[in-house]
Amino acid sequence: MSIDTKKLKALLQWYKQSLGEDLIAVLVVNRDGLIMDSLIGSSENSLNEEIIGGVSALVEPVLSRITEEFSSGSFGTGTFDTEDYRFIFCESGPEAVLVTVLDSLSGVDEVFPYAYLAAEKISRIFDGRTVSPVIPKLVINSGGSQIQRKVDRVQQVKVKSKEYAFKLILGGDGAVGKTSMVHRYVENVFAKDYKSTIGTSIMKKECSFKELESTVRFVIWDLAGQAQFKRVRMSYLANAEAGILVYDVTNRESFENIDINWYSEIMKASPNIVLILVGNKIDLKEERVVSTEEGEALSQKLKLTYLETSAKTGENINDAFRMLALQIIKKYIETQEV
Repeated sequence: MSIDTKKLKALLQWYKQSLGEDLIAVLVVNRDGLIMDSLIGSSENSLNEEIIGGVSALVEPVLSRITEEFSSGSFGTGTFDTEDYRFIFCESGPEAVLVTVLDSLSGVDEVFPYAYLAAEKISRIFDGRTVSPVIPKLVINSGGSQIQRKVDRVQQVKVKSKEYAFKLILGGDGAVGKTSMVHRYVENVFAKDYKSTIGTSIMKKECSFKELESTVRFVIWDLAGQAQFKRVRMSYLANAEAGILVYDVTNRESFENIDINWYSEIMKASPNIVLILVGNKIDLKEERVVSTEEGEALSQKLKLTYLETSAKTGENINDAFRMLALQIIKKYIETQEV
């Protein structure tokens, strides 16, 4: 297996920078406990070599426990405390494990959003998929306080005349096709070997409107839909300007969870967000259980634009993102006029 070691080292440097003084060390190990790469937090933090070596002995029993608790066995997490250190284990796909070493008194709630994000990127590096080593600064909800955000105005960034940059999030249950939609839109590809997202995955894409002489740059955050990631999603959702709520037309539970969970969760984190509703996998006609009429009724209830798509065939994928871009440009222009 060929691994881009330069990109892995760059990623660990970004991870170190994100955690700051809280990080004592970070290690990437394989499933047998062999250390693939590591980085010490700072020159002042010196881990005993026996402690680092002992990580190998901890990996197997900790991951065995994680795998028992999470059905996927591909993105579980676990913590292990010693007298001096706190270890956070985060599975990074089938090949690797991210091990974060903190001081024994350090809190973990602010670390997990970064750990999941780094784990997703490590998984992509090991799989040979497209990935940037850059880890963006997250807004963390700590100490029970409200997530910091500007709630009085839409937070679009105007890059230059008629060029706009927006943070776009995709929300919805796991396996509804969010990742496939993003890859179809960004790279015009559809992968049959679906890989679940760990925490969140970030990609970028521009769309231009000649008639408006405008370009929209989307920074797309594809959020993991599994329940175990709910604790960190608020950090990823904060300050999002645009979003797509996605359900699977062959999965009624994913449809019902849009109204029950996802809409309120996203609006709580980013109340000024512009959303659209998408029913995905319409190519699976014989397996469909949620009708177009039901999707339209939900969109009317939530006051959202509704589209149906197929990431597999590409049907309406570009239209969904372009429609969202037009809606947010319109809102931005109206805000500026006010």
